[in-house]
Amino acid sequence: MSLQRKQIIVNEITFWKQNKLLPEHYCDFLIALYAQGESTELEEKESSSKAILAKDRKNKIILYTILGVITSILISLLIFITSYVFLPIIVSGIAIFTFLYIAIKLAKNKSILSPLIMVCSALLLLAISFKVWEAYFISYPLVLICLIIGNCLIWLFSGLLLKLAYFSISGIIGSAFILFYFFRFYL
Repeated sequence: MSLQRKQIIVNEITFWKQNKLLPEHYCDFLIALYAQGESTELEEKESSSKAILAKDRKNKIILYTILGVITSILISLLIFITSYVFLPIIVSGIAIFTFLYIAIKLAKNKSILSPLIMVCSALLLLAISFKVWEAYFISYPLVLICLIIGNCLIWLFSGLLLKLAYFSISGIIGSAFILFYFFRFYL
């Protein structure tokens, strides 16, 4: 059998092994049979691909952690800073626009990080809404209801436009609860 045919067969068996089309020990036996002890090149390719996947996974975990920490810090600033109200609002607003810009760029590549960034932006927008109400309109509870309904409508429309079910569901449920609360206690 020619070397090219053996390589095609070994590649096909490797594909079967990776996609679990055959049990692993069968694939190992067949690879050893067809490669006749020359499988070091194949094993090197497999180990290098596993190393690349592990590195990518580690980078994603680091990115998720950084995103979560930044969002948590900004929400904490919005909650706990009371003397300079406009400063955390402006910083969080800039962060929202930055997050959305990054999410749009990542959405073109169909990255899993894009929806997570959008969720962090939505949480920051909700926190800004609460801070604005607390700082300027605390004696007007109807303004808070309007701000929450506004957030829910943004979630609903962004969920419909971007085909993200969790945003659509959050917008519908949030709007329903707020409207129920409004009609129950104000009318």
